[in-house]
Amino acid sequence: MYNTTGLFSKDVKDPKTSIGRYLRANFPNSKLLQAEYKAAAGNVVVDSLGANAGNVGTAVDLIVRLILEPDETPESALILFPFNAIYHEVVNELAVLVGRSGKGELAARAAWALALCVSAYRAGADWASLVPDLVRSDDFTVDRMLEQADDAAVTELIALKELAEERLIPKLTGPLSLGPTFDLSKRGPAQRIAAEADLIAGGLLIDIKTTLAPRNKAGLRPDVLKTDNVYQLLGYALLDYSNQYNIDRVGIFSARYGTLTEWPLERVTSLMSGREFDFTAARQEVWDMMQKDAA
Repeated sequence: MYNTTGLFSKDVKDPKTSIGRYLRANFPNSKLLQAEYKAAAGNVVVDSLGANAGNVGTAVDLIVRLILEPDETPESALILFPFNAIYHEVVNELAVLVGRSGKGELAARAAWALALCVSAYRAGADWASLVPDLVRSDDFTVDRMLEQADDAAVTELIALKELAEERLIPKLTGPLSLGPTFDLSKRGPAQRIAAEADLIAGGLLIDIKTTLAPRNKAGLRPDVLKTDNVYQLLGYALLDYSNQYNIDRVGIFSARYGTLTEWPLERVTSLMSGREFDFTAARQEVWDMMQKDAA
């Protein structure tokens, strides 16, 4: 049975999970897409300065969401303490600072703080105790949370926010769905897996990644496409059993490189499966598989 509090990205990477096995069995050929990606890849624009990579990634996701929808605090930041009014007040104020304060240090610090809240929920209090400890000691305030980002985190996030505003946001068209969940991942009794994508814009499903490629012999870090990155996109699209979002393209915004790469969904599935792929039938197979897993 699936752990509905887990991360879909981990299930995708694990060949022992049902979805992991399904993706590997049906889409074994990633080399052509990887070659295309490599041919167009540029060098890194915003390198790491040593800030925690996981929290940087979460913060960038939140920054993009709050640029696009500045008046809507992401649920992932609120859910850690769903009935704590003070916690919600502070988180909402931090979200306003990200979405409304423009460029600069304040927005970066607020984004880092929000990312800590999301990470605490995802990891659990035993592994990410800072935010729960502050809440329980009545020391969870906006000022206290703005203190948590070090200089490296602030510098990276300022640069990453500017790059996203320049190279991603202008390319997005509506309708927008931010942090979308799917038929098999919506919270409730019918949920079979925990899965929340980054965003869907006009049928384009986008995953935002902040990972860095290893250095080559020339000392550069040209971007690379990992098979798991594509599997995650295909996995999300397969969970959309009712085709609620009309996903017809999938893409990756490589935040540190400032590049948005997209492909027609039909092309990705045919290249990676080596045949004409029936995506509607595949959604039914995944639906049936997850109902069986939950039994």
